[in-house]
Amino acid sequence: MSMTYVSIFQRGTHPIVQLGFFVVLLLVSQLIIWQGISDDSDGMVSWEASFTILLLFSLSNAIISLSTKNLQKYWLFSIFSYVGLAFLGGVLATNISGVTVDEAGHFRWLYMVFTFIFLIILTIAQTMRKIVEIAKKQDARLRGEE
Repeated sequence: MSMTYVSIFQRGTHPIVQLGFFVVLLLVSQLIIWQGISDDSDGMVSWEASFTILLLFSLSNAIISLSTKNLQKYWLFSIFSYVGLAFLGGVLATNISGVTVDEAGHFRWLYMVFTFIFLIILTIAQTMRKIVEIAKKQDARLRGEE
């Protein structure tokens, strides 16, 4: 019985499945932070953890998008997943830290910056994918395989 290994990048995981993984990661990290918050803490650690997980989602989502077949559908679900994770991260960080996004200062701007970064990372990944496809076609044409 021979088992072949299929990478998550080759399999092309749906953005909603990715969202589920990162929601669990977000909940676990916020629970750990909630257990460790002291009275003299300013509560920014919760916000930092939420944004770290949001950036990790952006990067992994863009990398996994390289193996997708239906790009428009993937982007639609990716954007909805990103918005959902950003909203949930903000709600959890506000409730755990007791600091709203307005009181947190620069974290309000980070939402806008991370959103643009997410869209730029997706665009760069897809541009790279198109360049590789063009290079493969050109290589096949030069070899006479086409």
